[in-house]
Amino acid sequence: MVHALAAVLLALQAAAPAGNAAVPVVRYEGFGPDQVPVPLEAADDLRRLCRALEPSERLRPRGDAVDRGEAESAHGTERSVALKERYVVTLPAAKLAFAPYDGPGHRLALQEPVQLPVAEGAARLWPVAARSLAVETERSAARRVLDAQRRGALTLSVVFDLPEDAICGSGPRGKTLTLPIDPVAWRWLEGGNVLALGGAAAERPPVSAAQGARPRVEVGEPLAGPAELKKAVLARARDLEACYASALKKDPGVDGVLVADLGGSRAAIAADSVGDADFAACVREALASLAPVQGGKAAVPIRFELAPPVEASKAR
Repeated sequence: MVHALAAVLLALQAAAPAGNAAVPVVRYEGFGPDQVPVPLEAADDLRRLCRALEPSERLRPRGDAVDRGEAESAHGTERSVALKERYVVTLPAAKLAFAPYDGPGHRLALQEPVQLPVAEGAARLWPVAARSLAVETERSAARRVLDAQRRGALTLSVVFDLPEDAICGSGPRGKTLTLPIDPVAWRWLEGGNVLALGGAAAERPPVSAAQGARPRVEVGEPLAGPAELKKAVLARARDLEACYASALKKDPGVDGVLVADLGGSRAAIAADSVGDADFAACVREALASLAPVQGGKAAVPIRFELAPPVEASKAR
């Protein structure tokens, strides 16, 4: 994920206009501000989502023709919003069945067909893409996943979108909701430790802070605005490091790039590949005291990453 956004930033940096030109707009289809996943935790969360996904033709609104028309229009808007959201679920993985490990391909996958029980069994999600939730991982890491499952300590976190025609069904007895999903990123976890990553998450570092990786913050050359801005942002390094340390307490594998917009009356985040609202707010606050830039346009990329233990020890 970091590498994808970094490539975009480098391209923008090469093409960034000087002076009073407009600040480049970076839209990254990852865990940015517009793509922060909505957590689905309880059965009620799934029921509300399924009601929103119900096709309008299945509705039986009350009232006269005007009332019914307004109800259908409002529901259509609700369904459209629900389909555009990105979601995340975390579930215990003790009973999920794995396919035999593919040694030559370094591939660990679930046995198809996959159905993910969520909300204490109230619903089942079935992937229509990336159907086996495969991860590329060495044999030793695959063994750690299976060992964690045997201990009952393995969990699976899946970030997903919804297919455009998604609607909820029901199980054979009508009590369990079923929902097709399009997985974006997934992680196998034991406690706070990330054991394996798949999809977009596979671009994140396989070694978390909890496993000895060392966090570091790198400030890039401004995409727009004077070069001196880099020094100004670097002067806030301790505050930025504190923000990162706080984010790592919640997710020991978090990393990404934020682009700080320093051209307005207050600092803002113009692009974000991390997707942690609290983290972005902390970075914004750390840079809030920087004076507005003459000309009103400025953008500075800040990279937050984890150096593997070996690389970190060599750096020292």
